[in-house]
Amino acid sequence: MLASTAAHAQVDESTAQTLPTQTAEAGSRGATIVVTGSRIERTAEESAVPLQVFGTEDFEDIGSTDLAEAIQQLPGISEGVSVQDSNSDIQTAGLSTISLRRLGDDRTLVLINGRRAVSNSGNSDRVSLSTIPVGFVQRTEVTTGGASAIYGSDAIAGVANFVLNDSFEGYEIDARYSTPEASGGEEYRINGRIGLRFAEDRGYVMAAVSYRDENEVLADDSRPLSVLAVEFDDPATGSNDTFADEINTPGCDPDNEDRHCLLPSFSGTTPGGVFEGGDAWFKDGQWFNDQSLQPPDRTGSQDFLADFDGFNIRPGRTLQGSREILNIGLHASYEFSPAVEFSVVGLFSRVDSETRSGVETLNDDDAFGLLDAFEVGNIASDHPFIPPEVEETRSGSVSFDRRLIELGEQARINRRDTIRIMADLEGSLTDSIDWTVFGTYGRFEQDQWNPNEINFRNAQFALDIEEDGAGGFQCADAGARADGCVPLNIFGEGTVSQAAADYIRYNGFATQSRTQYTAGGFIRGDLFRLGDGDVKFAAGIEYRREEQSTEGDPDGDPIGGQDGDPTTDDAFLTSLATFPSLEASFDVVEAFAEIDIPIIANELFLQGAVRVSEYSTVGTIFSYNIGAVWQAADALRFRAQYSRSQRAPNITEIFSPPRPDSDDLRDPCDGLLPNGSGLSAPESVGGEAVSLATVAANCLSEPGIQAFFADPDNAGEAFEFDGSVQGPNSGNPNVQEETANTYTFGAVFTPPFAPGLTLIADYYRIEISDAITSISTQNNVDLCYAADDFPNNRFCDVISRNPFNGEVVEVINFQENLEQELVEGIDFALNWEDIEFSIIPGEFDINFRYSRYFKQQTTFIGLGGQPIVNSPLGEIEDGRDEWRLRLGYRNGGFRLAYIITYEAGGIDDLVNDPFPSNDRFFRVDGQDFHRISARYSFGPDNNYRISAGVNNIFNNYGPLYPSGTDDGNSRNIVSDLNDSIGREFWVGFRARF
Repeated sequence: MLASTAAHAQVDESTAQTLPTQTAEAGSRGATIVVTGSRIERTAEESAVPLQVFGTEDFEDIGSTDLAEAIQQLPGISEGVSVQDSNSDIQTAGLSTISLRRLGDDRTLVLINGRRAVSNSGNSDRVSLSTIPVGFVQRTEVTTGGASAIYGSDAIAGVANFVLNDSFEGYEIDARYSTPEASGGEEYRINGRIGLRFAEDRGYVMAAVSYRDENEVLADDSRPLSVLAVEFDDPATGSNDTFADEINTPGCDPDNEDRHCLLPSFSGTTPGGVFEGGDAWFKDGQWFNDQSLQPPDRTGSQDFLADFDGFNIRPGRTLQGSREILNIGLHASYEFSPAVEFSVVGLFSRVDSETRSGVETLNDDDAFGLLDAFEVGNIASDHPFIPPEVEETRSGSVSFDRRLIELGEQARINRRDTIRIMADLEGSLTDSIDWTVFGTYGRFEQDQWNPNEINFRNAQFALDIEEDGAGGFQCADAGARADGCVPLNIFGEGTVSQAAADYIRYNGFATQSRTQYTAGGFIRGDLFRLGDGDVKFAAGIEYRREEQSTEGDPDGDPIGGQDGDPTTDDAFLTSLATFPSLEASFDVVEAFAEIDIPIIANELFLQGAVRVSEYSTVGTIFSYNIGAVWQAADALRFRAQYSRSQRAPNITEIFSPPRPDSDDLRDPCDGLLPNGSGLSAPESVGGEAVSLATVAANCLSEPGIQAFFADPDNAGEAFEFDGSVQGPNSGNPNVQEETANTYTFGAVFTPPFAPGLTLIADYYRIEISDAITSISTQNNVDLCYAADDFPNNRFCDVISRNPFNGEVVEVINFQENLEQELVEGIDFALNWEDIEFSIIPGEFDINFRYSRYFKQQTTFIGLGGQPIVNSPLGEIEDGRDEWRLRLGYRNGGFRLAYIITYEAGGIDDLVNDPFPSNDRFFRVDGQDFHRISARYSFGPDNNYRISAGVNNIFNNYGPLYPSGTDDGNSRNIVSDLNDSIGREFWVGFRARF
């Protein structure tokens, strides 16, 4: 009965909460203690692997209803995908996942009651914790280090096991309301559950339901940093931009090219339009141009200045999306006899989420069709909608950049339904050996709506107009008119009619599902007596099947839409980035065994585990671990473990077609002149050692670049490209498993002179070889054009250029076994319970958890075939230190808790600017966040409880982390070091009967 017995792991080493450990009951079959990291019955003290426990009181103290937010308070656990940072993500917007040791959520195995859970994502294996409500969870057990020998693939960084409550009896209603001091973000939650026993206590059933409604948080003046229109960049040296820089940022010296500054940052695409390369523009209800309509603060003839005249895109953008979450759970068990028991857990989750990502723009150079073969194009010189203010600047056809606020905001609207069913049948073979047979079923379905995108082909039709013979105008193309085309007027604000907006608007839709089946069985118990102790074992087999079905947007799916005709292929005609269609599956059969040998009874234990897995994709994988626990003295215990773990590639990494994405690229051919001169060193690490003559020869052999030079309009011009390209990620059927070697060593000290005090220190080192990743777009292109065997190498095979102007259109990033990764560090925990002072009634407690990273690095082969070691340790979001301190007080039914969390700051980009004294660095300090909560239980048997608290007491939104930095963006306050909610007040009430 693992679903039940796992819930009786009673020792919390990290918090030392004194639960009745050695006498814990498990059903009717006697004492059973099972902790995460093993199927053998043992206490946490007997485990060789480090274990952190986040219990019910921890959840209640933090005053949060979000499981991911709660668990991320533990040092060493960071966010994988969060509601805050996934606003515009194509597939993952609205998810909340965790990452152990900064190794990624796909290397963090999430279990529910010790069982695998179906993924909540179509592009990786990741479990969204919003599908597991806090009210259902009794505690969370987190182990550090490889656990593939115990649980199989994905457990390279460790395991987070969410143990559900399976013993509640009675009725409970629990409600909570929270509201930030700033606008938005209100949250309502109500939980209810009922638990009862029947058939003379042989049967048990618990049903629970939880509902949450989280309002969106938008950037506005109530969070001033969120709407600050700045970026971190070099001061411009051109006269016009310098004017804007000096007006907005006094003291930012444009002549000092080594000095980066916070500069103004406005969009050059405005709701009124910018025309003829900035010669004319509409702003604040009036027209300006560089001729007769100069703004009053200008002298001479100056164009539109984006960072002075432009549009601030930040107000109204989503900082955290809205979510509506419904969770329903059922746990039931029945004891058929003292030796046989059945249990089943059923969970249903529905998560509706919505994020907004701003308004689309329409530009003359927007490309569409296969290989971006077509552009929307300029507006004809005789177009009747051209106003006099633009006509004054026109020299031919009219170029334009226009923000289409009339379409409404782009959004990611997701509905995600998840069903999980876990069933166990347990019994006894002998007095000392038990058996378990189990099966699980999981089904995840996602529907995604993407409104208010642009159909570029329709926009092109709507801009090409003619007189209709009745004093008005119509679209010139008869076929387009038949499809509803109406003229599009983009000159000035509010000029796009509702009919025109409807015609060019594109609303996307896609759906996907994941299905998981597991079945297996194992036996465990005592093999034989060795000295004064028992040799314990567990052994079993397991089968798992994973299936995925994805149906991309009907008009945005590059897999389902390709007909080979770039003029009619709907898949490449819209601004929507969607996910491609996919049908794929794999299965795996596994056998595993564990053993626990008492070398010296009650003092020294040797532990080991092995697992052999046969995958239908990558073949045979062998995992194992060996560890030891030594009780050196009554107050001192040592533990150590070595494990070899694997992660088999998931469905996406093997089977996925290219998934839309965009990346920045400085083309190594940038600056090229027809004689081969003009180039500079490639951007990638090691680029300074590359032969520029080789790069030049390779670039000149490109037909598209030669077409650029052959165009009379480009006579004497250098080929230039430094911008954004399509960089789709793609699976690879040849990718193999990655392997990790993990070492942990720790000590637990309970000094006799301080009752209730526990000190724990654990060292870990995780080395991953053949890490599954992809070559970046920049590295790929640089490696292609620096190669002597150009174009006959795998790097060049994935690059596509526009055949007419030579620009890079797409670089496919295939998954490969490329890198070595290493993380190393130490965890420290201090827990002191039941601290009493004779002059103060009640008891105090202290819990301090600290993580220090020693190393965090990747090794890969760079330009010239040389190994390159990169370490982000010390960068923003990858600081060296993390800690959490909880100070608690209890007196009868009253509980007060004060919690501080801290994460070290850092420097923006250590890899490319590795000298901290350099002024080009963007730095932020470490951030600490404070919260306080109080609750009071009263009534018969403390049936009632009221609670309240303040999160983020000092209203710290975290640092400004704007665009122009390595990982910052225009939302300014959505990094791991930020809390975009700010100060938040909450109240709660619970009643039990």
